[in-house]
Amino acid sequence: MRTALIILRADGTREDRDVDMAGDPGLAELRDVLEPILTGRPEHVAVLHEGRRTDMFVHEDGHGEGLPRNEAATAIYRAAWLRNHPADDPETLPCIAGPAVIFDRIVWS
Repeated sequence: MRTALIILRADGTREDRDVDMAGDPGLAELRDVLEPILTGRPEHVAVLHEGRRTDMFVHEDGHGEGLPRNEAATAIYRAAWLRNHPADDPETLPCIAGPAVIFDRIVWS
């Protein structure tokens, strides 16, 4: 199944890519796609993107490895929380470090 994904890099660049994946990919298939992009083990984050729930993956130890903050991925990650808690200061919430990958569909169940 053709699956679109967006790569958001910490330097602010974005790349749109299509990959072939099973309808319900397993962990091994997801790692094959994600690890070369993230340059490390993927960590799953459920997010709201363009008004719908989807899956984002980030570098599991991006902070520990000193990867730079990813502003675009951080904003997407925080959006769901801030939608329900608009008075909260976004900077009190965790941020994303390093590259992030957002799929156009739910791939993690």
